[in-house]
Amino acid sequence: MVSEMRRLQQRVRDLEAELARLQDENDVLVASVGHDLLVPVREPALT
Repeated sequence: MVSEMRRLQQRVRDLEAELARLQDENDVLVASVGHDLLVPVREPALT
């Protein structure tokens, strides 16, 4: 059980690192696109 917990903790660390990398990459992409080209994200109306 301890080895499974360690494996899962490592997986969480790996996923957190990947998330940070993708967020950084996304920030670079957003900065390179003109803000007038960005479409605002709108939540759908509840009916």
